Amino acid sequence: MRRLAPVLPLAVLLLLTGCSAEGWHIVNPADSEGWANLRFLLEGAWLTLALSAMALLSGVAIGLGTAALRLSRHRPLRAVAEIYVELVRTLPLFVLLLWVFYALPIMVQGLDREGWGFALVGWIADLTPFTAAVIALALNAGAFLSEIFRAGIEGVPRGQVEAAQSLGMGRWLTLRRIILPQALRRLLPPTVSQFIHTVKDSSLASSIGLAELTRRATELQTQTYRPLELYTLLALEYLIILLLLSRLARWLERRWGAPP
Repeated sequence: MRRLAPVLPLAVLLLLTGCSAEGWHIVNPADSEGWANLRFLLEGAWLTLALSAMALLSGVAIGLGTAALRLSRHRPLRAVAEIYVELVRTLPLFVLLLWVFYALPIMVQGLDREGWGFALVGWIADLTPFTAAVIALALNAGAFLSEIFRAGIEGVPRGQVEAAQSLGMGRWLTLRRIILPQALRRLLPPTVSQFIHTVKDSSLASSIGLAELTRRATELQTQTYRPLELYTLLALEYLIILLLLSRLARWLERRWGAPP
């Protein structure tokens, strides 16, 4: 029964749409128009995965940096990191996405175009939907990954850290050679789980015009007036992607997870 559990949602959705089988011609690969629509949707899946992957990679860098700051001995650095984490984790991702795409460029446009500040961040003045979505998703993922990384780092026995420092290793060298290799076993499974959440959250990027899965399904729906078939197919696409990623997460947890 456990092996059948992942396919049950797919079967239910197919049964629910069985009464309208005549509408599936709009995504029938045997028909030229249906194949064009299906290919249009599948290209959105690749964009969704590319967006999620870039956001997660950026989020990992942000999370590692923020976790290191939160473990710093300097209180101002810890305060900045804690403010970022609490603010981003509290703020709805949809609001953050809208702010990054619509408000952040206006703030940058107000800078002196001859100054060093605009030279550094001037590219933000002309954000594309893809770049804005990567920034918002990365900021969101980084805040949650920061907590994951901090917990993994603090899970390394304190005695090993003290032994490394007694051998003359600095704080950053100890972190890179002693702490992170051991923490990796604890960090990998939850990091993959965060990737799953990022894939889910990427659907919000359709609100700013990014032609990912959800946006493409909506565009086809406005042209064909077949919401049942198109949004069912959209759900199936997400289910397949997320089920595969969930299997990967469970495999990594068995393969690399920390021993009990």
